[in-house]
Amino acid sequence: MDRVIIIARRILYFAPVISMTVLGMDAMHSVLSEQGVRAIEWVMFGLFSLSFLWIAMYFWNAVIGFGLYMTNSRPARASAPILEDLDNNAPITARTAIIMPVYNEDPDRSTRRLLSTWQSLKSAGQADRFDFFMLSDTTDPAIAARERNAVDWLRQEMPDAALHYRQRPDNAGRKAGNILDFGHRWGRDYDFMIVLDADSVMSGDLMQSLVRLMQANEDVGIVQTVPRPILAETLFGRVHQFGARVTAEVLNAGVSFWQMGEGNYFGHNAIIRCRAFFDHCRLPVLPGKGPLAGEILSHDFVEAAYLRRAGFKVWNIPVGNGSYEETPPSLLDYAKRDRRWCQGNLQHSRILFEKGLHPLSRLHLLGGIMSYLSSPLWLLFIALSIATVILEANPSLDYVGPGSMQFAWLPPELNLVAIALFGTVMAMLLAPKLLGALATLFSRERRRGFGGGLSLMTGAFLEMLISIINAPIMMMFHTGFVLSVLSGRSVRWDPQTRDGYNVSTLDAIRDHKWALLFAVVLSAAVLGYTPSSAIWFIPLVIGPFLSPLLTRLTSRVDYGQAARRLGLFLTPEETGPVREVTPLRVPGPLTGVVLGQQT
Repeated sequence: MDRVIIIARRILYFAPVISMTVLGMDAMHSVLSEQGVRAIEWVMFGLFSLSFLWIAMYFWNAVIGFGLYMTNSRPARASAPILEDLDNNAPITARTAIIMPVYNEDPDRSTRRLLSTWQSLKSAGQADRFDFFMLSDTTDPAIAARERNAVDWLRQEMPDAALHYRQRPDNAGRKAGNILDFGHRWGRDYDFMIVLDADSVMSGDLMQSLVRLMQANEDVGIVQTVPRPILAETLFGRVHQFGARVTAEVLNAGVSFWQMGEGNYFGHNAIIRCRAFFDHCRLPVLPGKGPLAGEILSHDFVEAAYLRRAGFKVWNIPVGNGSYEETPPSLLDYAKRDRRWCQGNLQHSRILFEKGLHPLSRLHLLGGIMSYLSSPLWLLFIALSIATVILEANPSLDYVGPGSMQFAWLPPELNLVAIALFGTVMAMLLAPKLLGALATLFSRERRRGFGGGLSLMTGAFLEMLISIINAPIMMMFHTGFVLSVLSGRSVRWDPQTRDGYNVSTLDAIRDHKWALLFAVVLSAAVLGYTPSSAIWFIPLVIGPFLSPLLTRLTSRVDYGQAARRLGLFLTPEETGPVREVTPLRVPGPLTGVVLGQQT
């Protein structure tokens, strides 16, 4: 019966995805073949078809997730059947390690999050079945000294907890190597491990539910939650936090609905079966030279694929309550984080065809690759579109009416097809955000958590507008990242920036130079050769032209605080007390105050 359900769900998902893609391809072929299909049109058709398929998959994840939220009082359980038989009163017999790998992180931040997690676990009971590990790869001697002091302080605050601290003398394998070293030292002593990032917090109730899930399902290797972004202070961080909070769980409900036990792993805020992981998830060192060789930077997708190959299920459950993380404070920091992920995801091209991988594991790896390759593909498509407009403009077409002269080489009926296709692509990209907002709006409890209906929908509209503006900026970043990797430049393994700061004008201009150049070149080409088509390129140039200014303004903490005072971009973790999050808003423990008490 389970197999029948899996097949039915995947047909329900892939049938509309494929049908919509075929219709989109047919419409694009009609537009491109008006004056015969030459090599340039075939290239454009291939680029469009590949990109449209991934957009259709994204869109239908949101549609299915929205349907689950609108028809079920417990959408997560309806999406992920593994949750249906969860017994939250079952005794916890397994031993679980809660591990936090850190690398040159602020010790104040990481220890406070471990403390909050432990306090929540202690309140939930059975904390004696969990041990805590801070696994340090820190290389900076000053930070390492602060780290040791912070752990000493943490031991005083957690007198009943088993807290272990280890600093590796080398950083072989980076984060994956750090966790592997834990496995060599302690992994066999534990049934499960819950992996946290340095900015992660999890509730005791959720962690205990995850352990009970693993105890009841011996064929499950990983259960991945949906981390909710918290504690954003800058305007960029608050917009990103709001957008992810509104959309992510609806999207993940759709994803979990058809992936079932062939889900993915995102590296943190997940529980893992230790023996299975350490037996089957040793990562290869990719042979050769260059950025696509060596240690795999994005380890999580590969580890999920290896576990599934070994016969263990991987569940991505659309549960975010009790699972939290932080978000980058500025667009530049968001892009810098993506640079490392880009190289790591492109390395997956060398894992993609390994023997024995499940087809959905290959799809996850391909999806990670496409999340970055799609940007240069779209940029190439835009360049070829402009070239086609210039080469095929036909002034003899004197039609006046809807869409006239927007695509100057087309007769009126195909102008309308081209306009409809453009509108469809835009609607599919924005629909998940709108569906996420509507799913929240139609629930009184969720709506109140976002400050009410007016605050929610105003924030959703502004977040969609900002996303449209930022999309071509990120397209240029991702294109640059892909070209950088393919040209042989490897990324540095630097710690992430997590606190807000004011980006300087010089830094903003320097880091957005390619976006500015793109805006100038695109505007000159369109206005010089086909001004009648200019309206279609406006969304592509506004963001890049304004990118330095937007980055400067949105990186400011005071603007983020002003938005909060106006009731914009509120989230439930701000409008109501959350036991694990609220204490983190006070000054840190090493500066004198922790969780409202003097140290």
